[in-house]
Amino acid sequence: MKRKLTKAGLLVALTVLALVGAGCGMGQTDPELYLDHSIPETPITIFTQNEEVSDAIEDCCKTVLNQDGSTNIMVYSDSANFYADEGLSYRELLLKRLSSGTADDLYLIPAEDVLEFDEKGYIYDMSDLDFTGNLSQDALIQSTYDGKVFSLPLSYTCFGFIWNVDMLREYGLNVPENLEEFLHVCQTLKENGILPYGANKDFALTVPVMCAGLYDLYQGEGCAQKVEAVSNGATPVSTYMEKGFAFLQMLIDKGYMDPERALDTLPSREEEREFFAERNCAFICALYRGKAFRGYPFEIQMTPLPVLESGSICVVGADQRLAVNPGSQHLDAAVAIVEALGRTETLDSFANNQGKISSSRNATAPDIPQSDLLIACVAEGGQIPNQDFRLHFNVWDTVRELSQQLCQGRSVAEVTAEYDAIQREEISKYGGAAVGEGWTDD
Repeated sequence: MKRKLTKAGLLVALTVLALVGAGCGMGQTDPELYLDHSIPETPITIFTQNEEVSDAIEDCCKTVLNQDGSTNIMVYSDSANFYADEGLSYRELLLKRLSSGTADDLYLIPAEDVLEFDEKGYIYDMSDLDFTGNLSQDALIQSTYDGKVFSLPLSYTCFGFIWNVDMLREYGLNVPENLEEFLHVCQTLKENGILPYGANKDFALTVPVMCAGLYDLYQGEGCAQKVEAVSNGATPVSTYMEKGFAFLQMLIDKGYMDPERALDTLPSREEEREFFAERNCAFICALYRGKAFRGYPFEIQMTPLPVLESGSICVVGADQRLAVNPGSQHLDAAVAIVEALGRTETLDSFANNQGKISSSRNATAPDIPQSDLLIACVAEGGQIPNQDFRLHFNVWDTVRELSQQLCQGRSVAEVTAEYDAIQREEISKYGGAAVGEGWTDD
């Protein structure tokens, strides 16, 4: 594997950093670098999930840094897929790098790790930086935990259902817009020998459960008070989530999805796309981005989830969250990169190139007619955040794991009770508060 350094105002390099401990990266060959040593430079390292993300960040950096000639910040980006042979996930690799004490200056932080990383001291508070005023209110809320702005969200996104519109028409069906219509579509398809929902083991389980369970936590009057009650334990999370797990169990019991196949299906892989493209199911769950709409031999439409009696809702989230390592040896340069990338016009351009929604206050989105209903839903607000950092316990990761257990045969009552226990434990660990009166011990 060989990467070449280029220079165009900002010197940008792709290099590989040796992991500390556990033999990570051993046996790999470091890339050759071609450096102009006559130019004073400040090296900054960024760790991301994959080369596509690294390349996008680098391309963005080239246009916004070192414009006045007074700085020469060199960005070295490393991606987790270089270490694929080690068998470790991005999250495992990131934790090793941060715990080494000499890790990357900037990194993309997974939403589910914010609570733990804050406890370990791996989060730099960016509340006073200028970019915070450029973010949309929703993106800023989803980048703030315990009063700290822990990341710059490089884009904003959402999850929805992608429907085979042609297949629905063959059976006299329209794309459903509420729960009654959704159940009618699923039942009609099943009666005609068609698997309605081609779910995967990850967000395709998590998103419907969260939508069906948490909608009345985030919609209607008193949202802030309801969130606070769940966050401090006065209200058990089962008050809401029992409905979500029951919805998934209903899909299983009625044969609207195949739980065994879901557990064998990884998200966003070609196998999942092919299964849907070959008309083996009528709809799938997907992350909103430009490439999600390409390559299907039939008309498609991406919508919010029609799981409410009164309509639809979706899960939204700040995406590609860029965090600063407080242990950076070049903290000022790392912060300068965040400020440069956090300009409104830069965020809009980055999101457009990625085919995603901008996290800026402009909230621009690609012009994709097949997603008009989804974008309109996001614009209404009151959607479900994939991880609400006002809560002192995890949602996304925990709901995924418990939904998988439901597919493996555990009951709704069992997984719901376990979530209450997890909520209680994590509030004690991360929130520093006792559980409230809403709790009962069986």
